[in-house]
Amino acid sequence: MFGHFEGVVMVAVSLHRLSAILGGLKMPEGSKAFVLARDNAVLATSEPSDGMVAARLKDFAASDALAAAVALASSPEKPDGSRTLVASKAIGPIFVSSGKLPFEDWRLVTAIPRATFARDIDANTERLIFIIGGIAVLSAVTAILFARILFARPLSRLAEQLHMIERFELDAVEHRPALLAELDHFSAALKRMSSGLSAFARFMPVEVVRPLVDGGLKPRPGGELRDITVLFADLPGFTELTEEFGAGVEPSLTRFLSLSIAAIHAEGGTVDKFIGDAVMAIWNAPGNVPDHALRACRAAVAIRNAMHAMAPITPKHDEIRVRIGINTGVALVGNIGSTERLSYTAIGDVVNLASRLVGVAKDQGVEIALSDETLRKTRDLIQTRPLGCVGIRGRIAPVRVHTIDPADMAD
Repeated sequence: MFGHFEGVVMVAVSLHRLSAILGGLKMPEGSKAFVLARDNAVLATSEPSDGMVAARLKDFAASDALAAAVALASSPEKPDGSRTLVASKAIGPIFVSSGKLPFEDWRLVTAIPRATFARDIDANTERLIFIIGGIAVLSAVTAILFARILFARPLSRLAEQLHMIERFELDAVEHRPALLAELDHFSAALKRMSSGLSAFARFMPVEVVRPLVDGGLKPRPGGELRDITVLFADLPGFTELTEEFGAGVEPSLTRFLSLSIAAIHAEGGTVDKFIGDAVMAIWNAPGNVPDHALRACRAAVAIRNAMHAMAPITPKHDEIRVRIGINTGVALVGNIGSTERLSYTAIGDVVNLASRLVGVAKDQGVEIALSDETLRKTRDLIQTRPLGCVGIRGRIAPVRVHTIDPADMAD
């Protein structure tokens, strides 16, 4: 060189031996290492095919996803230690790392599929997804069961109790304990409400209130003309009994009113009101009762029989235990009163005459007195005894009156 001899040292590197060294490296399963020269010339690979190494990356088979990923990511201009994530349809994302070797322009490039080191993570992630899904389903089922136990069933029972109250089936309402304090308090409140309404029902006939509730009607003054049968029943000599017993007469009065109410209800009548020691009842209102006259007569006999089945209040009240007047006719029936205070009752001449017949029974010395109109409406299904025509206070024409003797309706 320039007229002088120079010493030359030649180094020969066996590329097959270099590939063997790469193959001996502890590479992750499914990954590959390459030693590349300038222009991506392949000098060695950790997985040579039959001892042959393709000259360039583009010469590898198209099915070699790792070589294709390296070909996309490798560039001599990239700095040392460059890392690239290359997407692959065949095996998923591939991490490609490149670093320069201290010899010529050689580079060591590794291609590692993400699945190689993330396989357990992915598997655990899938298992976690299934576990979370199972927990979610279990939680949903548990929530549904708890909601049914804590909310649905108690609310259903409360709704049933409200319907009972709406239908005035007050005796069927009972406190149903619930796990939630609010629902438990609500059930107890419904029970208290039913008890209050039950007490209220003693002052107002349920037969009157129920149609108003069922039909969504507002109680307001008004009425209608109806053909009804009216019954009045009272205790004979109640004034004398009050003077004799004072407050001690109350049990006898309560006993009389209780058996009277039972007899009236048994025959489908409606207790209208109490007037001192007397009870007033009507039939064919508010509901329809076709044989109302006959039923009123049967109720009167039942009251008389019940009074005679007990010991007399005093010995002088032994023969006459009760006085009853019955009349049938057209009356104005409905909510009578004002917008602030209403009373479901019947008014008219038919009611006045029924009340007067109690006095006729007293004058005639009998316990039951019924008008000729009531007898006619019974269609001769009862045996009566005529008492003749009787003058009634407040009426011009006399009224034909009948009585029912104890043996006439013994059955």
